[in-house]
Amino acid sequence: MRKVILQIDMTLDGFVGAPDGDTSWVTADEEMNAEASDLLTSVDTILLGRVAYQSFVTYWPFADTTAPTTISKITRQLNEATKIVFSKTLEKVEWGTWNNARLVQANIPEEIARLKEQSGKNLLLYAGADIVSTFIRSDLIDDYRLRIHPVALGAGKPIFQRIENQMNLKRVRAKPYQNGAVLLEYQRP
Repeated sequence: MRKVILQIDMTLDGFVGAPDGDTSWVTADEEMNAEASDLLTSVDTILLGRVAYQSFVTYWPFADTTAPTTISKITRQLNEATKIVFSKTLEKVEWGTWNNARLVQANIPEEIARLKEQSGKNLLLYAGADIVSTFIRSDLIDDYRLRIHPVALGAGKPIFQRIENQMNLKRVRAKPYQNGAVLLEYQRP
């Protein structure tokens, strides 16, 4: 069965964005990019919320895929993957702009259950606080890859909100990066 993997950048105080959504505090380096590319080899489907989709679609379809760099490899991986966009407000996704994208407007748990039963590689959730919170509350995430950056915002957008039941996760690994961030990887038991 396929798994849903969340990879998200967070602050020390648990926010994935400033109150206005700003994420300029995220500092990815070559080590982090190489690991992100390795993760992308284990998935064939990218799950996006509206905000992430609208941000991604303005960059990744147009980014250089020919340079011998990790970012070019990530660009190819993202562009080749199936993209599923969860949104109640979008009417369509731009097929002409980004290949292999489709829109799901309702019943996220049902769609994820259907996707998990299909053959293929894992599913990677790249999204903002609202959609990630929905996935968490619906118990749809199997692996949590939290990249904690050495910054505190004091206020912002959390993902662990309105959780009805205690979540107990199993630590898989903790990895420090040279830039000061730390990857904390957890799985549902």
